[in-house]
Amino acid sequence: MSSVKERIEALWERHIIVKDAAIGTTLVGARRDVVADVLSITEPERVEAMYEASIKAGATIITSNTFLSDPLMLKSCGVTATTDEVVAAAMAVAHRAREKSEREVFIAGSIGPSTRNISLAIDLTEQELRDAYRTLIEALDREGVDIFLIESITDVRNAEIAAELCREIAPARPIIFSAVLSKIGGLLISGRSVEKYVEDVSKFEPLAIGFNCSHGVKNIVDNIELLTRYTSLPTYAAPSAGVPDAKGRYAETAKKHTETLRTAAERGMLSIVGGCCGTTAEYTRSVAQMARHYKPRK
Repeated sequence: MSSVKERIEALWERHIIVKDAAIGTTLVGARRDVVADVLSITEPERVEAMYEASIKAGATIITSNTFLSDPLMLKSCGVTATTDEVVAAAMAVAHRAREKSEREVFIAGSIGPSTRNISLAIDLTEQELRDAYRTLIEALDREGVDIFLIESITDVRNAEIAAELCREIAPARPIIFSAVLSKIGGLLISGRSVEKYVEDVSKFEPLAIGFNCSHGVKNIVDNIELLTRYTSLPTYAAPSAGVPDAKGRYAETAKKHTETLRTAAERGMLSIVGGCCGTTAEYTRSVAQMARHYKPRK
């Protein structure tokens, strides 16, 4: 049987691959009294319906509902369920949605930035962060994730620790790195340059490298262009629908999201494309209709 990487590469022979839209804002919107990850336990039918809508809209990669699921994050959110319990529920829902679709769909295990940027933290040791990531990554591995998605990177050292554990626990499983950008071109939100980010994570031989969320689609497309100067790796782009206003509303429409991404697709700069905060299955459908007409980055 072909490996996950080989199956993805076969799809890339045809067109850009589409990832799903936002998990958190789709499930809970701007609410702060609900932790999206827990809904896999308390409202699994709603989470499953979200995945079914994403797959029907054209997503080939769906993201596990585990962005906040390492032990440090769960504790900070006041969640009493364990990482193992949350991940098992999240992956069960994702697997059911995939099985119903009868399509080739890959599940990307979301690994978020946790509670601290370890390069700056004075109240958390690197070993404590490593232990928390180990618990999450072992659970994702045990529950049958296809890809590790280390996303919303704000401190590259956090991402490196997570990746080291991914390689230790499941050496053959592909990794995608996705960082959050600053408003200033060429810089991550931490101030680290895009060039240095590429240098930091390329040693892990990732499946793809890129950006998510940030300040909307143009911010990401501009920096994807810069990224391609520093790496020959496949690229990953999952922009937010802009920056939310005081009521949590996002300004960028599915049309704007898609048409701005199209400018990068036309130039052969995209490999995996999707959405982040504020995007929904409507955005996925629009992006999928666009992406099928373009070959990915060579």
